[in-house]
Amino acid sequence: MFFIEVIFAFFITISFAILFNVRGKLIIYSGIGGAISWLFYLLFTKEGYSYSTCYLLATAITAFYSEIMAKKLQTTVPTLLIAALIPMAPGGGVYYTMLYLIQNKYQDSMLKGMETSIIAGSMALGIILVTTFFRIFHLTKR
Repeated sequence: MFFIEVIFAFFITISFAILFNVRGKLIIYSGIGGAISWLFYLLFTKEGYSYSTCYLLATAITAFYSEIMAKKLQTTVPTLLIAALIPMAPGGGVYYTMLYLIQNKYQDSMLKGMETSIIAGSMALGIILVTTFFRIFHLTKR
């Protein structure tokens, strides 16, 4: 089951990379990043970690991959990272937050909105931690 989901994450990421005007071989590297992000999310979920921890760790690993590959391929990190995070984007949470709000299910809307915000915050924190680590590493290297 993991294999199929990871393959789909690869192709979904490639589709969004094309949509975001990523060019050439960078499209494939973005797809690999998306597959990595979803694979680690699934692995951490299977191990029983909380959603926020799964998203934090999977995003940090994806950001780490993007930092290394961007340096190797001489491109910017967002070129690889933005498309690679698409499989983990909490779009469903935003949808259900709005749906519950429209249906006057305010408590459900609030809970789903808080869950979605925690997921988005975990993803942002994962990116910030890795980016900060790489900046400090490069500053001390000089």
